[in-house]
Amino acid sequence: MSQQAKMAAMGEMIGNIAHQWRQPLSSITTAASGLKLQKEYNLLTDEILLNSLDNICESAQYLSKTIDDFRDFYNTNKNLVDFSIKETIFKSLKLVKAGLKNKNIQIITEVEEITFKGLQNEFIQVFLNIINNAKDELSKLPDDAKRYIFINVYKKDNKIYIKIKDNAKGIRKKIIARIFEPYFTTKHQSQGTGIGLYMSLEIVEKHMKGTLSVKNEEYIYEGISYKGAEFSICFEGNKE
Repeated sequence: MSQQAKMAAMGEMIGNIAHQWRQPLSSITTAASGLKLQKEYNLLTDEILLNSLDNICESAQYLSKTIDDFRDFYNTNKNLVDFSIKETIFKSLKLVKAGLKNKNIQIITEVEEITFKGLQNEFIQVFLNIINNAKDELSKLPDDAKRYIFINVYKKDNKIYIKIKDNAKGIRKKIIARIFEPYFTTKHQSQGTGIGLYMSLEIVEKHMKGTLSVKNEEYIYEGISYKGAEFSICFEGNKE
């Protein structure tokens, strides 16, 4: 089951890489084709050449940075490390920002600067599992609908809370109690394995000694009432 979860995560990540690379690769090919065409018609000036080369170099550097970001995600280091939850969340969002933008999903964050000692890469895996589930549900909304994911991180009574909610109308009552079960999925067989949230629960509760829960939440944002699923992760704060 763990191996299946890794393969599912890898498939999801390959899709994210494709989204991240598509635009810069398009910029490179457009710039190169433009240079070739302008050269053929004797329209190529030094200014056009230098600007196009700058754009190509900038896109290539972005691709290189993306490789580093995804390589860090697959780091198999299992040691407990002190990491910034805020920095880790924003780093994780960079991995999926193209896919979220493609679905017109806005991310609203209210994240305190909190340092936690734990398994950073496992935390990223859990966070991205929840974000990707929210993305899939939001994709089912009408094309003209607002699509939001809210991320709230705070510390209270020496407990760290990470809350992630969307406005995808919530999880049906008859299935909400089952979504952490292994192999339970509402997606088509070709789109999901039903182990992402199960493995997330395993990671949070068994590897990081925290809790992971979900409920439907009704709330108001910018004067408009919404309903969606809210996932809540809770960890004991580090001992002072």
